[in-house]
Amino acid sequence: MEKESIAIIESASEKIRNNDIFYGYRQCSNFFYLTGHNEPNAVLIMSKKNGKNLSYFFTKEPTKLQEIWTGAIDSAAKLKKKLLVNECEYHSKIKDKLYDLIQDTDTLYHSLTSNSKLNSLVNKIIKSLERKYRQGLNSPSKTISLNKAIHQMRLIKSSDEISHIKKACSISVNAHKRLMKSCSPGKTEYQIGAELIHEFHSSNAKEAYPMIVASGKNACILHYTKNNSKLKNGHLLLTDAAAEYENYASDITRTIPINGKFTKAQKIVYEIVLNAQKKAIKKCIVGNYWSDIHREAVKAITRGLIDIGIIKDNLKNALNKRKHEKFYMHSTGHWLGLDVHDPCEYPDGKRALKLRSGMVFTVEPGIYIKAEKSIPSMFHDIGIRIEDDILISKQGPTVLTSSLPKEIDDIEKIMRKNG
Repeated sequence: MEKESIAIIESASEKIRNNDIFYGYRQCSNFFYLTGHNEPNAVLIMSKKNGKNLSYFFTKEPTKLQEIWTGAIDSAAKLKKKLLVNECEYHSKIKDKLYDLIQDTDTLYHSLTSNSKLNSLVNKIIKSLERKYRQGLNSPSKTISLNKAIHQMRLIKSSDEISHIKKACSISVNAHKRLMKSCSPGKTEYQIGAELIHEFHSSNAKEAYPMIVASGKNACILHYTKNNSKLKNGHLLLTDAAAEYENYASDITRTIPINGKFTKAQKIVYEIVLNAQKKAIKKCIVGNYWSDIHREAVKAITRGLIDIGIIKDNLKNALNKRKHEKFYMHSTGHWLGLDVHDPCEYPDGKRALKLRSGMVFTVEPGIYIKAEKSIPSMFHDIGIRIEDDILISKQGPTVLTSSLPKEIDDIEKIMRKNG
């Protein structure tokens, strides 16, 4: 933070699902990152003024009525010790404290939304100070987005964060193994999804995102979430689903044969995707660029689609004309952390971001072939994606989800064991 500045960040608000029923609460990831506090109705203010760095926390005051309906919450005194802040007060004190802190502040950091009550209060205080300039009171001359600064910090994970992500990955791996063991023709996509949810909840975890359980041609819809079709013999099942543990996400995709045995055509396409993923993972080393990973996956998939006659061109022309995008239209991965799509930057100036130790992201190439006359029918409606979570370290890429089978023989073996 610049000198003579303050930063203001508030917790996520509770959101209405319908009528007077709320969704399950999920804290603002940036707020959780700075505080570890997982409750609503809270504000953190950080001050860097007069050569001192101070922190102020504001929380909802406990009441007997609330304790009856939703349970007891921590007092300000308890939160002060728990969060290690300099001061902790109830909301009734925030207006006066904000007024004191904002005056004679040169720079204000915040990412308050236009519909935030706190944003309205901050604007009123600034306008009040502007009107009192003859009294020698100053208001901030510069506002900086707090999000960008925090997102840059979140790129590199601490050992505690990595531990939580590993735990989320472990839960997700067990859930996908359970899915492989229970998958069979005649079941529905939502029944398969229930197996995943059972495993998540049994491990004190939640869904990190709405799951994709896509059988047959549904697998060619990238964000298919209806999950209501019946599983058919001879089709594939693409499942993109993973757990969130203590607010930290994992992200896994596996594609398996519903009857436990890949067809010849399915094997051909699957091996192209798997080969592309393996090559891309090898590029996940300190000093490489994010674009190196994607470029390697695109090259492998394009070459594979040329080899089986789906792309009719030489490799150089096909790459220049981006012919792969008809069958592989998304990027090879994304940052992972407190959000399944961590909102950290991808470019660094004009170049792709250089990889550093402590970064975590996914590698998830795919091929999606819809039915067309120009494509051999054996490949129609095949959708395959394989996704793992990767930790960058000085020792090389660590695949955090490596214990989940993805080789054809291993998938068929685990499914065969369960009939």
